[in-house]
Amino acid sequence: MSDPPPKRTYTQEEVNEILKRAMKQQNLQKQGLSHEELVEMAGEVGIDRAAVESASAELAETRADELVREQEASDLAEERARLFNRFVSSLFFYLVLCGALFFIDTKFTGGQWYYWPALGCAIALFFNLRAVLFPHSSLMRRRARELKRAQREERRALRRARHQQIRQAFGLEPPAGMNLPRGSAVVDTFEAEMNARREAEAAINAGAREFETAVQTGVAALLNVAARKIQDHAARAVEQGRPGPFKRR
Repeated sequence: MSDPPPKRTYTQEEVNEILKRAMKQQNLQKQGLSHEELVEMAGEVGIDRAAVESASAELAETRADELVREQEASDLAEERARLFNRFVSSLFFYLVLCGALFFIDTKFTGGQWYYWPALGCAIALFFNLRAVLFPHSSLMRRRARELKRAQREERRALRRARHQQIRQAFGLEPPAGMNLPRGSAVVDTFEAEMNARREAEAAINAGAREFETAVQTGVAALLNVAARKIQDHAARAVEQGRPGPFKRR
């Protein structure tokens, strides 16, 4: 029978070091480790401060790159989803339009021109599908537009701040809680410019809405004309004793 192994003993210095290391490990597991504590622990195992600083900077840069890539992937996915929704809407509209034009052309004009608008719709759909598959350029254009819009808003804010400073310098700014008449030419010019810009934007939006309404009205009127033509043709066929356009001969 072999003798039991001798019991391990520690000196007071070793006990203090073990307890110190155990407390550091416990803090690390519970709430993380500060940078200074990390440098101190690295120094205890023979790693200098410069190496720790370089490694931490490299880790921070790597995490920043990962965040940038994740944000870029998220923006691309969002842009692709937006473009896909627009593609589906365009596809439905083009199918309805091309179907109506095909029916009108084959029933009343002999089928001589319907393929030209169908070809144009197919080309437009191809470019929409290409944007869905490769949304990076569309995302860059949208970011550029948002950046220009932000710059315009910043310039407007700076102009408003300058005009307010001018009014305050010449004593044209009314006290708080009072509505005094504004007689400054600078203020009147600025307000007239802002009102003209708002009216121009409102006119552009109204024109866009009117154009969309006109297109929808034109398509509806075209479909109504086709329906009336079909009804008239069917009525004449019934009167003459011939089968209608939807009956087999």
